[in-house]
Amino acid sequence: MKLTSKWILWFVCVALYAAVIGGLFYYNMFKFVFDKKLQNEMVEMVRFRAPLLVSSLAARPRGVATFQESDLMIQWKRNDARIRDLVYLNDDGSVRWHEDPRFIKMSYADYNQEVVFPTAAVLLAIRDRVPKALLFDDGNYYDMAIPVLAKDTVAGVVNVTVSRQESKTLIRQSMVRYAVGAFIMILLIGGVLYLFLLLKIIRPLESLKDGVDAVSLNRLDLAYDPRADEIGDVAVSVTALLGRIKEDIKGLESAEIMSLEKEQKWWKTILAVTVPHGARALVIDENNNILYTNFEMNIKKKGPVHLLDIFDGRQQSIIQVVGEAMENPGKVLRSSMMNKNVKCLVKAVQLPDDAGKDRMLLVLEPEKSL
Repeated sequence: MKLTSKWILWFVCVALYAAVIGGLFYYNMFKFVFDKKLQNEMVEMVRFRAPLLVSSLAARPRGVATFQESDLMIQWKRNDARIRDLVYLNDDGSVRWHEDPRFIKMSYADYNQEVVFPTAAVLLAIRDRVPKALLFDDGNYYDMAIPVLAKDTVAGVVNVTVSRQESKTLIRQSMVRYAVGAFIMILLIGGVLYLFLLLKIIRPLESLKDGVDAVSLNRLDLAYDPRADEIGDVAVSVTALLGRIKEDIKGLESAEIMSLEKEQKWWKTILAVTVPHGARALVIDENNNILYTNFEMNIKKKGPVHLLDIFDGRQQSIIQVVGEAMENPGKVLRSSMMNKNVKCLVKAVQLPDDAGKDRMLLVLEPEKSL
């Protein structure tokens, strides 16, 4: 997998992970904000009506609601679609007002037994003297108990069942906006980062690759524009490596030339002792190039001289004996041929390659003096 594909995969994974974590954070934040807003609105509505409620509770403690209180409760429930149920209680928990007259004056225990309060919010509000809001029905409603205080004493409690539908709708709309915004942000950030990756990393690497591919033994130079970054450092290192390789090749060539010169001197000494006077000897390497002769070759050619440059294809006998000698290392093979109108005895032997070099010795001895 190439760098671009890996980067896109990793970016998508990281972006999705961040979007999910951010979504959980924002969902809980939206839930807190909108639910708190709903609760505060309910509490403020009670506080707005608190002076009337306190004066009525003081006039009729633990009694039934006055006409003003009843009208207030009826209008409040009728004008606020979020309120499903509304119960007005005295400080002892008895029902002070209910839209169903049957429950008025009923004690907390009897009402709870017949109707059942969804939560213990009323008891907690009376005990702690602060508003309480508890979720029920799978989080679809709040059971809110808002105490009416008179001189730091609970004079009564407004118990209201509030629907969370509006809050849930706001949360859902906010999460949709978050998802759209996160998607757009991921695209923008991803586009900018990919453009940076393309211009600063991918294309320079492709250019460096092309430069490296163009390197050969004939041209040990890296064609690459200098860069003041890590990729430029890699290019400098590759250039330095090519320079060392070039020096090593020069050293090897020099060593090979010196080795060849030493070998030629060695062959000159050997052939001077072993080859009869008047015979012609040739030392041939593994490529059938002439390595050394005991006579002067009048051949003007750049580079190594091949065996066929001396003996052409018409001299089949010498080509045949050379081929047989290559197939039978260490065995001396003989043949005869005509060389410049002189009949010669040809001897060829493929020397052992113990030293790691394939050499063949070819000797032409005239059957009569030249």
